This record gives sequence, structure tokens and C-alpha cells, in this order.
Amino acid sequence: MFNQLIELVKQANVDDWKLVETITKSHQAYFVKQELDQHRISDVVERNLTIYLDKEVEGKKMRGSASHSFFPDTPVEEIKEEIEKMKYNASIALNPYYELVKDEKHNEDKKDYQLIEVLKTVVSAIQNVKNTETEKINSYEIFVNEYFIHIVNSQGVDVSFNSMDEEIEVIINSIDGDKEIELYHRVSFANQPLQEITQGILDVFKYAKDRTKAVGTKKALNQRVLLTSLDNAQFFRYFLMKTRTSVVYSRGSQVKIGDKAQSGDNCDRISVELKAELPYSSKNLPYSNDGAKAKDSFIVKDGEYVAYWGDHIPAYYLGVKDASCANNYVVSGGSKTLEQLHQDPYLEIIQFSSFIMNPLTGTFGGEIRLAYYFDGNNKIAVTGGSITCNFADVLNDIRMSKETRQIDNCIVPVTIEIQNVAVAGEE
Repeated sequence: MFNQLIELVKQANVDDWKLVETITKSHQAYFVKQELDQHRISDVVERNLTIYLDKEVEGKKMRGSASHSFFPDTPVEEIKEEIEKMKYNASIALNPYYELVKDEKHNEDKKDYQLIEVLKTVVSAIQNVKNTETEKINSYEIFVNEYFIHIVNSQGVDVSFNSMDEEIEVIINSIDGDKEIELYHRVSFANQPLQEITQGILDVFKYAKDRTKAVGTKKALNQRVLLTSLDNAQFFRYFLMKTRTSVVYSRGSQVKIGDKAQSGDNCDRISVELKAELPYSSKNLPYSNDGAKAKDSFIVKDGEYVAYWGDHIPAYYLGVKDASCANNYVVSGGSKTLEQLHQDPYLEIIQFSSFIMNPLTGTFGGEIRLAYYFDGNNKIAVTGGSITCNFADVLNDIRMSKETRQIDNCIVPVTIEIQNVAVAGEE
């Protein structure tokens, strides 16, 4: 049907077209405690056709588009009827003209990732975690997926490639006397070593145990805060959002190439590099949905914005050629070791209930689920309270650990130090 769709759209008198076929095979396993409750397998084929029509409006060339997904067994007459409807929709939804990606060629044979074996490996990693007297795995879900994607358009693009990802969601209970808490652990990855999956859950066991013993976070006006949570990945997405072509074009970001993200000398300079491929990432996609090739590219270098990145159409509008569409990123480590960062008093946040980062206003923060307070002599677990900060106030004296860690599709410093933070908490 793929080739048939191409023939039908070629006959439909449109200016341009794009066809994306995605074949997704998935295994999903649901466990209660350590016993398998349900196992599902799905195999889905989706073919999404986009047509483009051009018109001249008041002397300007405009372009409209419309998309529709077809099932493999859709009858030919129904496809023809739908294409005519798409043509009408495209003719009344006009935008400034843009060109499609051209002449990109790359073809791979469909790969079998042996998902059942991948699933068994993840199950084994989780079952390596032994319950303690106070911490137990309540339930967990595992998703393993493989994708074969084929993109063809009327401007000579013909690319096909394979990808896969994995995801686990684990619910952990911790009991201390009559106090019981529940923690939710969710991570995505691809082909991550078994011991790292296991260690991630063991870390949550420790945090769950500490949280049952935690006291309320104390209010402070000028607290030195260390961020050592999985949300460090979200923290650095601020820079991705400020330089994304769609955000810049819609004026959600006013960043211009050459602008300084940081000023002054009392900080670690931030560098963010997009990577087309990153080992163990769940987002290793070598091409965008438009058929543009992903490539390595710095978007921030030593505290300066050096490039835009992102979707093809807004990049075309901005006049940006060869914008990277890579989905992975690496943030360079800082100037201090973890040992050095932990020498002076701090509030180290390990988990937020929900980390919120608004790239438009520059605000970030959230409610503290678990943190450690160190007064220079003693360290205790605390919970509750919150922080609210703004990037404009913290970037010019920010410090980061030399040590980095991978969180799915990114590598970021393990710990971020920010100064003079107002902490909402108990008096």
C-alpha cells in the first residue's frame, strides 16, 4: 500500500507531498509485586500522508497543507476521496511559503530487535532488586518498542531507519512504623546495562527509606542549594527551548545568535551540544519527520548562544540552513568535584514532587519531595517546602560538578550549585 499511496498522490494534482510510514512493534508487561499479571504484544502500521497546495495571495506565495493517516487495508476509492478532502482543507489553511527537505537518501533494512529477549533482560534487572523489611516493590510496568520509519517526499527525500526504546514504571512502598509512603520511579532508555537499571531502583529504595524519616524543610532566605535530581535534565532544557526554531519564530524566545546566556566571571560557563546519537538513549533518531538529517551541533558554547536548532519549517522561515534536529544533548561538566560541592552547608534537593521550568519567564522550581540539609556538621533528610528561582538570577554565579551522568537522552552534571535561594518551608 505504501507505493500505491505514492502513485495516488502523484495523480492528485498537488504541488508537493510527503509520506511517512511507521511500523511499531511493542511488548508490554505488567507485574504485581514480582509476578507477571499481563503481557501484551502489538504490531501497528501507520501511514501518514501530507499534501501541500500553493496559492498566490496579494502577490505573496502561500502554502497550505493537510495530513491524514491511512490504515493498511483502506480501500483505494476511500483514499482518493480522502485526498480530495485534504486538498480542500489545504486550500483554506494557508501559511507563508516554505520548501520541503530535498534529495536526502538513506535506506536501512527493517531490523528485528528481539523484543522478547530485551523484555526478559529488563525483567531480570528489576527482579535483581530484593525487598527489604521496610522497602518493597509494589508493582511495575515495562514497555519495549521497536520502530521502522520510512519517509518519502516529492522533492527527492527517501530515507528509512530503525529505532528502539524501553521504559519502566515502578511503584515502591516504604514503611516506618505507622508511616507509609509510595514513590513512583519512571525512566526511559535503550539497551541500558542491566546493573544500571537495578541500581536506579536501589537508589529509590534508599530515598524512600530516608523520606519516611524526613523532617519538615525549614524556611530560609539565602540558602545555598544543590540540585542533584533527575530533573537536572529538565533544568538544561531551558537552553534548548530558548534556541528552538519554532519557539524563536513564534517569538516565545528573543534570543539571537551571539547573545550571552551568562555574564561575569563568577560562574561555570555552560556549553550544550546536540548529539545525533548517544549510547543508551531512547531518542536516537537519525532523521526528523521531515526527512532532515540529524547532526551534532553546539547551541550554547561557553555561556554564549551559538546556533538555533529544531523543526524544518520554522528554520526555513528564519533563514537558518542545516539546523540540527538531533534529540540528544550533552552539557559539559563544571569546575568543582562532588566532594568540593559538599564541603560547605547546603540544601541538596534529590527529588521534586514536580519540577516546573518555564522558558518564557525563566522561572523554575517545585515542591521538595526529598532533600538533605547539611549545617556544616550534621546532615538530615527533609521534605516539604519549595523553591522558586529565575535563570536570570542564578546563571551568573552557577557552579556545576565535574562529574556528569546520563539521564536517558542527555548527559548533564550530577550536581548544580545555585546561590541565595529563597526556600519556602516551616518557620
